[in-house]
Amino acid sequence: MKLFIIISALLFFHSGKIFSQIIPSDSGQISYVGNVTKTFVDSSRANRNISSLVYYPAVSEGNGAPVLQGNRYNIISFGHGFTLSPNLYISLYRHLASWGYIVIAPATETGFFPSHINFARDLAFVIKDMKRKGRTSGDFFYGVTDSLFAGVFGHSMGGGCSFLAASLDTNIKAVSSLAAANTNPSSVSAASLIKSPVQLLSGQRDSIASYAAHQLPHYNNAYPFRHIVNIFGGNHSQFHLIPGLDDLVDNPAAISRIEQQRITRFYVTSFFNLFLKNDTAYKKFLYGDIAESDTAVNFMYNNFQMNALIQGFYNSVNNAMIKDTVKIYLRNIVSPYLKADSAYSVISDSGYSVYGFKNANRNENYFLHLSHRNSIETWSKAGGFNFDLRRAVYDFTKDSSSAFGNNLVRKGQRYCIYGGDINQDGVTDLQDLGIADNDAFNFSSGYINSDLTGDMITDSEDLSLVDNNAFLFISKILP
Repeated sequence: MKLFIIISALLFFHSGKIFSQIIPSDSGQISYVGNVTKTFVDSSRANRNISSLVYYPAVSEGNGAPVLQGNRYNIISFGHGFTLSPNLYISLYRHLASWGYIVIAPATETGFFPSHINFARDLAFVIKDMKRKGRTSGDFFYGVTDSLFAGVFGHSMGGGCSFLAASLDTNIKAVSSLAAANTNPSSVSAASLIKSPVQLLSGQRDSIASYAAHQLPHYNNAYPFRHIVNIFGGNHSQFHLIPGLDDLVDNPAAISRIEQQRITRFYVTSFFNLFLKNDTAYKKFLYGDIAESDTAVNFMYNNFQMNALIQGFYNSVNNAMIKDTVKIYLRNIVSPYLKADSAYSVISDSGYSVYGFKNANRNENYFLHLSHRNSIETWSKAGGFNFDLRRAVYDFTKDSSSAFGNNLVRKGQRYCIYGGDINQDGVTDLQDLGIADNDAFNFSSGYINSDLTGDMITDSEDLSLVDNNAFLFISKILP
């Protein structure tokens, strides 16, 4: 009996420890963090010296402590803000190291006339060279670096340069930023070149790199997965724990520096844990139920992108479509094909749209079920498609086989979902034609279902489309 109590107590302690450490703003399970200053030499840029702070999991605390063996740690490089020392962010490096990351913070480009492109190249190079060190027998970091999944993040100028770095090196698998400032060359433009997940954190009261002028342009130009978090009452300068020069010109925050740091740790750690460590337990902290109940922030995310065109709305001559809203259901691929999730989005004039699915599981196959106000219900091809959180994409416009039963119509060089199902009963027939005929006779206009061309009026063009599709017996085709 006594042995049972002891074992039970140990199990309780152990499970309690794991539970407390799953909170991403808390310290991780690694007890000690070491640090060294390393100079990385880039021979491709005239032997450029990149002096850097390095924080890592260790067997004891302090400078030069041996690296904790037995695991391979993901590498993250960090870019400091304009004129700021990387020493201002040490608490953040230490936190991530306790979660099993090697954090490298270059101390280059700290002056008043920094080269953003050189700093971005520094951020990319130190990751590459640390991977090399991990493969080099006898090196301090030999055998402890993860060679596949590395990330980059930074603050202000360093946040913008993180986008530049990821656009230069496709081996960077995740990009986070704290109050990212647009750079020269433009990090906003660079965002459109990045295929990896991106995250932007910002403070609501930021007067240096505001949400509207800097954060949203990066976000809007990025591909899913993309995630943006605005901290209520936060500002620009409280992303570093020790005051710096930016504190002199920033709006005062309405929350404490410690609180802004806690929120930062929470979302950055969750992001890197999900996309570098592939730990889906942290999805809920980013955009699941826990995130939705967080009253300290406002956030948005997209984790799926789609190309689709609507028959009557699409003009094949100028290759453009009138925008409209489409709802997507994710459905299980096994009968009875239950709905797993749903989301709305507006399809752009190019046919591009993005969605946020809260319940979608990574690497699970789903059917896509498209629902539009006056089009034929359309499903994706047999077998479904694989939902990859890093970049889930589906294109209905390139080939008719992308739809179940090849249920698409070709216009020019692209494929569209069929229009004409005005009453949404799954078939284009005389009932739809009757509705369109009545509305045309009454000169009906506005956002109405009988407007099959998106020009805000029901006329002979709409009647012709529904008549042709009814003649062809166009209807939904389901698994």
